[in-house]
Amino acid sequence: MSRLLEFFLGSILITVFTVAFLFFSAVHYILKGGDVAHCAWYGSARAWIDSNADGRMNPDEPPLSDVQVHVDDMQYQFIDIDWPASTNQDGDVQLNVSLPGCSGTAFEIYVEVPEGYRATTRPRIEVNLNPEESLNTERVYYFGFAPER
Repeated sequence: MSRLLEFFLGSILITVFTVAFLFFSAVHYILKGGDVAHCAWYGSARAWIDSNADGRMNPDEPPLSDVQVHVDDMQYQFIDIDWPASTNQDGDVQLNVSLPGCSGTAFEIYVEVPEGYRATTRPRIEVNLNPEESLNTERVYYFGFAPER
């Protein structure tokens, strides 16, 4: 019985190492520099409780934390290229996307509407970038939510 257990555990260990090797090889391939110049796009999203549901952030309206924000590359059909991110206690989240070859592209930034709320702003925003545009200028995208009644 112990030989069977040793064989089973050894097989699991080999499988785990193989999966880890493949994962880290893929990450290395994606992140390696090569000869292609890279640029980065920086942005942030802000979520707040839109108490009066007017779609505008007023000074007395509090931030909303734990809102899931996603970024998709619409040009190349890549989903969650900045990984799903969550807003912090100030309702903010930083978004950073690498642009191989410093090319222009189109992103879609969108949120998952939190349970118990409804969106008062567009829950999806399309962002079109062109190479001539300054990629070092951070943009802020606003998402308002009113409590459901």
